Amino acid sequence: MKKKKIIIISIFLTLIVITSFVFLKGAIDSYNYDMDPENDVDIMEGMGAAMLIALGGFVVFYEMDLFYSTYYFFVKPKTIAKSILNILSNVSLLLQFGVVHIARVLSVSEETNVAIALFFTYIVLRIVYFIVSMRGVIYE
Repeated sequence: MKKKKIIIISIFLTLIVITSFVFLKGAIDSYNYDMDPENDVDIMEGMGAAMLIALGGFVVFYEMDLFYSTYYFFVKPKTIAKSILNILSNVSLLLQFGVVHIARVLSVSEETNVAIALFFTYIVLRIVYFIVSMRGVIYE
């Protein structure tokens, strides 16, 4: 059991470190390109770097949630309710990467509304998961 924990933690820590490095390196390169006077970037200098950092932060956040879900399924004791809530919350966060296509299918003109709705769904599912987890602790 302990070996399984160490392997899962090591894999996800490595993944998070690599992801962070790649996005930070990309942001630094983008910023340096924007600030170079020979490239004639005069509008919104550094915005590409800011967008890369925000996207990288979201990807790392998703990887941390995926780690928690994986850790739950491989290590922790499972119940049907907690398993379903874990899967649904992870899927609602994963759907953020396809929010433009989801907005087109739903005929929503502003994909930001879909992204916010999906994120609030994720938050609600995680709160419910926390309540279900605490209910088991309180009644034992």
